[in-house]
Amino acid sequence: MTRDLTVDGLRDVKDVFFNSFTGEEALITYPVISQIITKIPQIMSLCLGWEQEKRIVRAIAFTPAFFDSSSVISAYILASLAVHNTYQENGTTINLINKVKKDLSDKGIDALLVYRDPSYYGKYGFEVELGKHFIPPYKLQYEFGWQALMLSSTQIENTEFHFTCVEALSDATLW
Repeated sequence: MTRDLTVDGLRDVKDVFFNSFTGEEALITYPVISQIITKIPQIMSLCLGWEQEKRIVRAIAFTPAFFDSSSVISAYILASLAVHNTYQENGTTINLINKVKKDLSDKGIDALLVYRDPSYYGKYGFEVELGKHFIPPYKLQYEFGWQALMLSSTQIENTEFHFTCVEALSDATLW
């Protein structure tokens, strides 16, 4: 079952991140979602958890990409996703991603963006070629990992969309 992630659930979220990633990775990724949950109004972000056995076992956070005022596109960035290592192969991540796709599509958002492994996120519909239309605010260390998924029929051919992001993602070392 999904639920909104709030400050009250940060202990569970921290447990998910430190049981999903190596200690070094968790020290980088957990502060991002923590900052999103604590500092960004819920109306702007979408932070969801998947609850099993009365605890959060998956956590996902999407934040807006900010385009200039003349832009005809809207997008959200997958800022963070973690799955507790005990629950990694039971297929519920697709439920979270599908809920996010529906919720953001219902709000009129055109695209989702992600900077992660294309072999993993490709199975959810993200495409490297589409990602090339969205120019991140920082140079990418691994350009092949930048992907997009269109939620609307907005045409983006032959167009580049430059954007900025929320403070939690405004760190060149994350890119």
